[in-house]
Amino acid sequence: MLGDDGDGGDDPFDDPGGSESSLGPDIPEVDVPEVDVPEVDHDYGDADAFDADVDPELRRTFWRLVVVFDVALLALSLGPMFVYFRGDWATGGPLFALGAVAFAYGVLTYRRYRADNPTESEPVGE
Repeated sequence: MLGDDGDGGDDPFDDPGGSESSLGPDIPEVDVPEVDVPEVDHDYGDADAFDADVDPELRRTFWRLVVVFDVALLALSLGPMFVYFRGDWATGGPLFALGAVAFAYGVLTYRRYRADNPTESEPVGE
């Protein structure tokens, strides 16, 4: 008979689970230390307290430029993709032009703001 070694003993291949446990190294055990972390109070107060330190004109200019440069980046990226992948100059060309105009507007607005509002660390006239 197949699988019978003749002496009536247990064949190691009859019990597949018995030999699998001894095939690799033992699983290591790790002692995780406990750390006492002190509680930190994050009292930031009123959210408007942060806004009080910022000039309202600076805040408006900053967020306007964030939107303008986001539009410029999107249009400058999508325009050439429309032209290259789809051959659609009617969509890609104006998108690229919109991105270039938005980028130029953003740079000019930034430079105009910096010229009108010099900081203490920046010498006037540069």
